[in-house]
Amino acid sequence: MEQRLKEVLQGEEENYILPFFWLHGEEGGKLKEMMEAVYSSGIRAVCVESRPHPDFAGPGWWRDMDIIMEEARKRKMRVWVLDDVHFPSGYCNGLVQEGSPYAKRYLDHYTIDAAGPRYGTSFFLSLEEGEELIGVIAAKRAGREVGEIRNPVDITDRVRGKVVYWDIPEGYWNIIVIKSTFTGTGRKKYVNTIDAASVRFFLDTVYEPHLEHYRDDFGHTFAGFFSDEPELGNCVGEYGHNAGIGRPDMRLPWGEELSCLVKDYWGDGFAVHLAALWNRMGDVTRESRYEYMNMVTDLYGTNFCGQIGEWCAAHGVAYIGHVIEDNGTHARLGLGTGHYFKALWGQHMSGIDVVLQQIRPGYDKMDFYHIGGKAAYNGTFFHHGLAKMGASLGHLDPKKKGRTMCEVYGAYGWSEGLKLMKWLTDHMLVRGVNWFVPHAFTAAPFPDPDCPPHFYGWGNNPQFPWFSSLCHYMNRMSHLLNGGQHVADIALLYTAEMEWMGAYQPFEEIGMFLAENQLDYEVIPIGILEGSETAGGRLKAGSGEFRVLVVPDCEWIPEELMAWIADAAENGLPILFAGSFPGVVKSRWRQAEHFYGWMDRGSGSGGKESTDSGDAKKWIEAGEQENGQQNSRGNMVSAGNNPEKLLEKLDTYIHRDVRCCGPAPGLRYYHYSQPDGEYYMFFNEDPAVGIHTFAAVREREGYQAFWYQAFDNILEPAYRNEKGEIEITLAPGQAGMLMFGIEEAGLPKPKEKRQGKRIQLDGDWMISLRRYDEKVFSCAGKPGKLRNITAEEATEDFSGTIRYEKEFIWNPQTDGELLEIDFGTVYETMEIWLNEEKSSVRIAPPYCCTLRNVRKGVNRLTVYVANTLVHKFRDSFSATMPVEGSGLLGPVEVQGYWQQD
Repeated sequence: MEQRLKEVLQGEEENYILPFFWLHGEEGGKLKEMMEAVYSSGIRAVCVESRPHPDFAGPGWWRDMDIIMEEARKRKMRVWVLDDVHFPSGYCNGLVQEGSPYAKRYLDHYTIDAAGPRYGTSFFLSLEEGEELIGVIAAKRAGREVGEIRNPVDITDRVRGKVVYWDIPEGYWNIIVIKSTFTGTGRKKYVNTIDAASVRFFLDTVYEPHLEHYRDDFGHTFAGFFSDEPELGNCVGEYGHNAGIGRPDMRLPWGEELSCLVKDYWGDGFAVHLAALWNRMGDVTRESRYEYMNMVTDLYGTNFCGQIGEWCAAHGVAYIGHVIEDNGTHARLGLGTGHYFKALWGQHMSGIDVVLQQIRPGYDKMDFYHIGGKAAYNGTFFHHGLAKMGASLGHLDPKKKGRTMCEVYGAYGWSEGLKLMKWLTDHMLVRGVNWFVPHAFTAAPFPDPDCPPHFYGWGNNPQFPWFSSLCHYMNRMSHLLNGGQHVADIALLYTAEMEWMGAYQPFEEIGMFLAENQLDYEVIPIGILEGSETAGGRLKAGSGEFRVLVVPDCEWIPEELMAWIADAAENGLPILFAGSFPGVVKSRWRQAEHFYGWMDRGSGSGGKESTDSGDAKKWIEAGEQENGQQNSRGNMVSAGNNPEKLLEKLDTYIHRDVRCCGPAPGLRYYHYSQPDGEYYMFFNEDPAVGIHTFAAVREREGYQAFWYQAFDNILEPAYRNEKGEIEITLAPGQAGMLMFGIEEAGLPKPKEKRQGKRIQLDGDWMISLRRYDEKVFSCAGKPGKLRNITAEEATEDFSGTIRYEKEFIWNPQTDGELLEIDFGTVYETMEIWLNEEKSSVRIAPPYCCTLRNVRKGVNRLTVYVANTLVHKFRDSFSATMPVEGSGLLGPVEVQGYWQQD
């Protein structure tokens, strides 16, 4: 039996969960109780977060941390620490003073209009205290609209004091004054995340004190640090998630290192390139923005994430966390870090977060309103971009060892229960996320209004007794999906760089199309492509091997990518452009040389000199006419924004893992290979429509197929049709793990399932209520029909547990007959007892289970159903989500069956 499967069946899986544990300065007994609540959930780690703590990194903090560390040592748990007094990371516990060498600096500009000819003119320079003049550019306006200019001239040498002297030639001109400043709209008292010395101050302020206190625990009980949403921070609120390079009024990141890099790389013309960041100068603008964004993201990746990651590695602990990725922010400035892959390259796991209702079942093709009901989320990015982007980084960077973490569940409101949590968990698992940071356990008094739901709530959350069922499921599935290899044939180009230069199609739009057709892929950025190997029509990047590169539709690609594509195509790798063939932006920049230092510094062809980009452009144009030929030109093909052609071409390049007998747009899959087995996770992401299909699945010859049901921790045989295709039956929101492994004695053999009689348990049930703050059911049950409890006026604010009791008579038709019971609609966590014995727990659809201890004659069925706290605590987060009903609604049907060879 495959080793990891054997371990989960024996209950020996490792821990992959580290929930946030929020501290506010509570007394020690409360902290011990909360640690026990975490442990009792099947979790063996916590991530301690000041939310905020009144004495972070002070005596009060060390007192509380000492208690948590001691509790962790006793239970053999591990402790992570969120690395600041409050998010986002980089506040340095409030010790960064404005105007200090560690504070944020900005690159700013303003423009003066001038009409000529005019001689003997001068212009006063507006420079406030602490500001430094970087350069002055004069450029002729190209038309009526501001911002479009040409013929730029550097006139910085005409500056004397705070005046620039320049005769205005004929025409309309702009005088662009470029300066650095400490004044901006970024967060106050935050470090400059692109400056090495500033980040070193952050390490000295937060990391070094933890090392001093827990040096002996580092690498053991003390597991590492978590950075939460650090940012470039050149602006915060005024642009939201849309702080892309090119906004004419936006201050930009700046610092001493960036200043030196700009001047060294661009030479005497650096000021013209800087002016192009805010203005439109044709090719100069595209080149400048591409190179500036590479400089900024390189510095962030090296100085912030890279420096912290190296410090952690040197001291035997790990560094994890995530940045803001929302709605494309992963490729932008402001709240973002400019380039997702560079931003997290220094960490030891990849990381993302899903909070504030960012993912809603069924909204993958829709924009939808978020908390507050005013601004909107891009459903396609959150459903089809976020987790795949994160998991791809986890697979491509060797030091991450295939690990991708997701902070999840937070700030959905009390309307979020275990049912939605399991759906979100499966959404992540099927995309390759295999570590989880549930949000959150809070030590504050109940009810804590801070970003509910909270799992324990000092015993007041009625679903907490079954939270451990979700955690065991999460750990089992994650154990199977760690330590092996993700299998995908398609490399999909990451599109941050294309966005910097012009119009582009976000990679997630292609990703959605691939997912709906059961085609899996890895998202790969340019820098990793440059350091990869192409040979024999294959691309080897990270630990993966790919048969085709798909380039989303874009207006421009950089010269370095075009040169790599030409080499790769010559080596037989198909390059499939989803849209039209793009233009090429001339640039000397090479990402593999500047940032991804672990990779081969040669070209993608293994050290061969790269093809000239001008020749490569001609190859593309020729390939457009001759793309039927199987040569270097024919390996570059355009699908012309035609989805059918894209699919047709992909099927000529790859051998599918999964091919369903008919369309199944809601079906997602993830192929993961272990040394002695192949795993295929399937997930029906559609919240309303079930799936029943047969699929041809790529498998190891001679291996037996089984379904591993992780929630119940059992194996079941997989059934095939006469073609050998695997039967896949999934209710809305249901997941399953198909496993191909070596057949051994004791494993279940496929048997024919024979159905017996069916009865419906209608009529009255005995119904009792126990509110969330009660220890026992308050009164004897009353007979009644199955119904929505909170739809009735007398119980509309009921949050708690409902007990249903009913007797039924069963006379088996044959020996060994079992009962399958379907409870229909349930809201939402359910525990089933038959004849005073616990039978099953269900926290999500389908609410079905097998009853094994059935008696001949009278049987007593008891069902406990817990709803969420939203009916009692109508929080603002839940105001923008539908609130589901409460209780067992049915219909409840019992079906007899038996199995025979």
